Amino acid sequence: MKVYKGSCASPGLVLGQVSRLEHHVETTTVDSFKPSRELQLLTDAIRTAQDELESMADRAAPSEQAIFQFQSMMLDDEGMMNEVRFCINAGIGAAAAMNQVGQRYADQLANMKDNPYMQLRSVDILDASRRVINIITNRPRMWLALDHPAILAAERLMPTDLFSVPSGMILGIITAEGSGQSHAAIIARAMNIPGIVQVGRDFLDDCDGRTVILDATGGQCTLDPDAAARQQAETRICELQRENEEMGQLHALPNRTKDGQPFELLANCFGPEDIDTAMQSGAQGVGLLRTGYMMLPGRILDEQEQYFFYCSCLAAAKGCPVTVRTFDFGSDRTISDAYQGLQSSKLGLRGIRNSLRQPHQFETQLCALLRAAARGPLRVMFPMVTNVEDWDAAMRVVERCREHLRERGVAFNEDTKFGVMLSVPAACLTAEEFVEHGVDFLVVGTNDLTQYTHAADRELASAEHYYRPASKAMKKLITMVMDAAKVRNVPVTICGLAVGNPANTVQYLQLGLRSFSVKPAEPFECEESSAGSLTLQTIFDTAARNDLWVVPGCFFCGCESISSSIFLQNARKKRERSHLYEEVWHTAHQCGTCRLHDDLCPSRERICSGGKCRI
Repeated sequence: MKVYKGSCASPGLVLGQVSRLEHHVETTTVDSFKPSRELQLLTDAIRTAQDELESMADRAAPSEQAIFQFQSMMLDDEGMMNEVRFCINAGIGAAAAMNQVGQRYADQLANMKDNPYMQLRSVDILDASRRVINIITNRPRMWLALDHPAILAAERLMPTDLFSVPSGMILGIITAEGSGQSHAAIIARAMNIPGIVQVGRDFLDDCDGRTVILDATGGQCTLDPDAAARQQAETRICELQRENEEMGQLHALPNRTKDGQPFELLANCFGPEDIDTAMQSGAQGVGLLRTGYMMLPGRILDEQEQYFFYCSCLAAAKGCPVTVRTFDFGSDRTISDAYQGLQSSKLGLRGIRNSLRQPHQFETQLCALLRAAARGPLRVMFPMVTNVEDWDAAMRVVERCREHLRERGVAFNEDTKFGVMLSVPAACLTAEEFVEHGVDFLVVGTNDLTQYTHAADRELASAEHYYRPASKAMKKLITMVMDAAKVRNVPVTICGLAVGNPANTVQYLQLGLRSFSVKPAEPFECEESSAGSLTLQTIFDTAARNDLWVVPGCFFCGCESISSSIFLQNARKKRERSHLYEEVWHTAHQCGTCRLHDDLCPSRERICSGGKCRI
């Protein structure tokens, strides 16, 4: 019995036999070289590959369809295919040319260190290229003929691998390399297939046909487990099935605070892949969809390609609203030629400033968004808006796009809602002007707003002390926004990393906010989590539904030298009778200003300070 450590890609626990999956790419041909013949082989192979990818997309959930459509789209990319044809005309065989160009494009994406989303796309290019190569060389694309369910083990899994094995035959996945955010991992999570990555090549050397306990949640696997370990795993698998049923009941409960106030939980997402994860975790929609991450290196997607992307996101949201942020290249750092140094840095021509300077690019995106809004509840917000003049200029472009679509006779949503992302203090200070000029909704972006308010770069560790998302200054700005919005009942959402912090979230609730957009929660909670990493859903599950008080700051003087009167240190699940959680442990804090302690009464019903009950 030997235990191998890795990283969780898709949670779960399974017991079964391993089937080793190996990828072979053969680029040599036995026939004599003729450029015309090789070009025809390439054309036929691309057509066949796209047919196969379309078939996979038809079998996939909406959130995974975009992965296969992206691969098919890459095989139509004029720049990439022209390079392959150039190599063929230079005397290189079709398979070798496809391998050479595909590898170069994949490396280009993999080296985009400042854009993890595009790094993931590098595997898609390799996957699509490999499919074309195997068609040219007459190699099979169905890698395993399994006669019983098995745990797949490979150096690295491609997205199409999970659809190249008969349905229901994959118990789990184990890879020597890879990422927990890869598209294969995303598909595995959507299909509820447990998996771990980065176990190392030693595991692959002699695993085929042997029994493994795959504890994906714990990030490890046990090769050749003894009888005791097998019995323990089987018992735990049965327990997990019951737990999953309980979690489903929990997510079905309405989102309300202890005093009955409803609140809305939305997710910050990059594309259809993580939207599906958010929906499974109980999100009520997408509060922020970052559009820059769908860009290909070196070019902006055209209107039809963007339209498809937005429609895929709406499909993944399953009828829930999706709020799309227009391009903000200086923030997202997506494609290298979309911004140029200081010109579009944090204090330069970012967001709407850059969009208004590039009207053709902006109009292309707006036309795609207006068309997609006819397919589902989609709304659009402009980032980095400084004053009402920015808003008016952007809406004039919107009206031009509406008129253009009417002339083309293309269906679109005339009543698409448009809003502003408040990430600049100047915009918050004049929020009433946006309301007067007809804004449909407002979104407070705490990441940028905090750093601009406190002159503290959120990526600079030495300035971290000044980066305070729940400071008095931030509260005043948010209060001004809330007061302005109330005049005409304009809805307000708050998003950003700070929203996932329990102490900050409760303070935002006290300011009147009822719509929160946070990072997508994992389908199942980890056994141990700190207050800083708890999702908003976890905060309210543990506090509001367990009759606990959560009070931010010092109970006596209200200062923020302590993060919270109740520190949600560990929310372990309890599986006895009908209880879902154990007690939420607390820690006494000493206030740095008044030097008194805040603590929780043993009865779990009141807040105490200095040993004397205050309630």
